[in-house]
Amino acid sequence: MSAALKKLGDRLREARLAAGISQAQLGAPYFTRAHVSAIELGKIRPAMRSLEHMARKLGKPASYFLDDAETERSRKERELEIGSIGGLLTFAGAPEALRRAERLLDAEDLSVRETCRLRLYAGSALNLLHRGREATAALAVAQRLAGELRDEPLARAADYQLAVATRIAGDPRAARQMLEELLRRIETARPPDQLLRLRILITLGGCAQDLGEPQAATSYYQRALEWSNEIGDLARISFIHQGLGNAYRALGDQDAAAGHYQKALASAELGKDLVGVLIMRNALAVLAADAGRIEAAYEHVARAIEIAKVSGPAAYLAHCYATRAEVALKAKDAALARSSAEAAISTTDERGADADRAVATAMLVLAELDLREGQPARAERRMREVAATYRALDARAELGDVLMRLSRSAKKRGDLRIAERYATQAYAASKPGSANVEV
Repeated sequence: MSAALKKLGDRLREARLAAGISQAQLGAPYFTRAHVSAIELGKIRPAMRSLEHMARKLGKPASYFLDDAETERSRKERELEIGSIGGLLTFAGAPEALRRAERLLDAEDLSVRETCRLRLYAGSALNLLHRGREATAALAVAQRLAGELRDEPLARAADYQLAVATRIAGDPRAARQMLEELLRRIETARPPDQLLRLRILITLGGCAQDLGEPQAATSYYQRALEWSNEIGDLARISFIHQGLGNAYRALGDQDAAAGHYQKALASAELGKDLVGVLIMRNALAVLAADAGRIEAAYEHVARAIEIAKVSGPAAYLAHCYATRAEVALKAKDAALARSSAEAAISTTDERGADADRAVATAMLVLAELDLREGQPARAERRMREVAATYRALDARAELGDVLMRLSRSAKKRGDLRIAERYATQAYAASKPGSANVEV
């Protein structure tokens, strides 16, 4: 029996007797009376999880029972490592953050709080890597552990990241419901979590945009912009202007969209945010192509592809290739349009909402090329695949557009009955519904 284990056991017994509870009561419901007795007698070293369970019942921190210098040194080293993992949670640092979090999670004797934070960081890193389905599993564990700890800030962080993972995994409607509930909790919290409130508003804007509700998205982003100015958070200005640009483009206001994209680009370049720069270059390429400025579009997307190859994630590179395919289609460069669309499809090695949207865009370019080459059956087959993708993503505006393309193709080959059916489906898909958003 080591002196450290004997001291731990003595302290545990003294605290239990002072609290007036039995060994069975102290261990319940997870640990037996014999297990508690063995710890008190110094026969075994308790796992950190069991020690924390008993310490909570006795109203003391787990550290009260530990007098082992080596244990304390290890705890401090883990705390430093966990803190450094949190500092790596950026687009560039996410792969390393995930690797280090997973390595530490394999270690023994992690406390419940340490496990909770590591699961939260692992899930956050997976979100940054656009691996929403994998993130959901890690974040569900973090959410449960935060509840056990009764740590509201940790619980809110886990709830937020779980909503983000849900959106990335392709369910923006469920993500929006989760975020609205979290926003209500934050607004009644004391003190309010101002930064998380801002992040929620930005993500709600993205959910609304995913659902084909640009007016609602604009309202969320405007609230986020006002709030970021109020709390002095300049770091997220680029995200907000990007969202406003997307919303105004969907509303048909190209000038407003271009203005917000330029502001977002300037903010990203000032902050040396490579991923932000590539996103805005790609968005500006789309606007330039829509305005008929093909050379400018090619310049923007070439720079975006160059950055995406270095920074990742793969879904962003796929989006850039898909944009180049669209630009080439407008420029009547069929060879470049086809090779770029095929590159977009082959680049996506992970499934998720962003990757699925990139593939859908590329598939529509290939479908248009099929139509130009007199292959309507192949084109319509591709468009039906894209419609299924948008239906799964609950992307109503995009679904309506694809269904109208199918209607026009069917009408052109003389099948008026099928053309009318697709047109009816397009109207049903894109007509306004209940947005269920607070504005």
